[in-house]
Amino acid sequence: MKPSTRILIVEDESIVAFNLQQRLAQLGYEVPHVAVSGQESLDLVSQSRPDLVLMDIHIEGEMDGIDVATRLNEGTPVPVIYLTAYSEDSTLERARKTRPYGYLIKPFSERELHATIQMALERREVEEALVENRRVLQQALDAASMGILDMDTATGAMTINGRTAHLLNQPAEHPLTLSDFLAGIDEKDRAAVAVRFQEVLTPLKQFSEEFRLMTDEKPVRWIKVDASVLAGQRLSGIVQDISVRKHAEIRLTKLNEGLESLISERTHELRESLKELETFSYSVAHDLRSPIRSIAGLSAVLLEDHKAQLDDEGAKLIARISAKSTQMSNLIDALLNLSKLSKVTPERSDVNLSSIAAEIVEQQMETEPERVANVYISPDLRAHGDPVLVRSVLDNLLRNAWKFCAKREVTRIEVGREQQQGQEVFFVRDNGCGFDMAMADQLFSPFRRLHSEAEFKGTGIGLSIVQRIAARHGGRVWVQAVLDQGATFYFTLSA
Repeated sequence: MKPSTRILIVEDESIVAFNLQQRLAQLGYEVPHVAVSGQESLDLVSQSRPDLVLMDIHIEGEMDGIDVATRLNEGTPVPVIYLTAYSEDSTLERARKTRPYGYLIKPFSERELHATIQMALERREVEEALVENRRVLQQALDAASMGILDMDTATGAMTINGRTAHLLNQPAEHPLTLSDFLAGIDEKDRAAVAVRFQEVLTPLKQFSEEFRLMTDEKPVRWIKVDASVLAGQRLSGIVQDISVRKHAEIRLTKLNEGLESLISERTHELRESLKELETFSYSVAHDLRSPIRSIAGLSAVLLEDHKAQLDDEGAKLIARISAKSTQMSNLIDALLNLSKLSKVTPERSDVNLSSIAAEIVEQQMETEPERVANVYISPDLRAHGDPVLVRSVLDNLLRNAWKFCAKREVTRIEVGREQQQGQEVFFVRDNGCGFDMAMADQLFSPFRRLHSEAEFKGTGIGLSIVQRIAARHGGRVWVQAVLDQGATFYFTLSA
């Protein structure tokens, strides 16, 4: 390990980032900066030129970690190792396209962290060495006299110079035939090269082939022959020793295969763990349903049949028990709905978002006919997605908007779409109470709420459902808000 290895952490959870920074320091790495958003990551990479980036996929801002890695590949290439607690197929596919140097599934051990970083650094070193070797090899081809081979295709006789004799482990100044030439090739490649020669001899055309030599040398020597057609049924070309490049390529291939294997193994382990956790959560929530409903029912019976035997304080306590039981029942139902999402495969078709939004808004207005509301829904909003799941997205976002506008004299809600970076983005905007964007990262976590139950009722599950449905479609959801001025939730249904 190089003591000077400098690592940039991109993680918007401050506690997680601090813990990761401490663990890296204990392993002997230097962490000069921690970024929380995509743009900050790009700026810090440009300024400090780290040796490696540990990139959380879900970060603050409009760009996620995969978008940032794509931008880095285009402008300032730097090894990227992804850190994530998610393993949706669509996310993994997007991540693989950026050719990452590793993929760590949270939680991970220090051994896994250290091994993945070392493999990434070694791969980077091999890639740089490969580029440098190719440059030096090109200089040698341009400046030096390489091995020369000339073949009479009619007789199979070959004429070679001293350099070629040395490269092919053949005696100098000794007549060489095609059979002699093939005999010196490693058995693993000999048949393929012989077939290739037959292909270029009838009819005669250009020949280019790479192969291993039959030799006791370690490592094995790789040779490349490039020959062109000359007059008189002759092939003439150069012979090169490409051992350095080929061994670098083989080493790089093995490193990549190791990384892919590690990613697949950890992804499988995570999926199995998630299945067990989902089964456990579903069982617990399902088993809690009956006693909670019994408590709510018995509380209602007490209030209805025995109210005369209770004083005012006792009646209030029973009413509170009933209300809390109902709230708990709603939470359990929401938890069950959330757990079911991971098992649902979206069945895509054309969906009219405008029509669905209008139905949901109409239902809300019927529940509060006295509320003054100004709702605008853009016409002909269409998307390709699962109709049931898309309705759930709009239902949660519109009910949220309606709820948080309750204290306004006039409720204003807008449903529409716009183009962002060439992609169609849908949004739900309101003039509600809004919130401080510093708390935005908490919104999409289950049971996280920015307002008390007394201010606004709810389970804290709705936005988590929205996020999971968007992810199941290959899209994402994010928010922009100003405290006491409203919020706008954006979402996409494709990558």
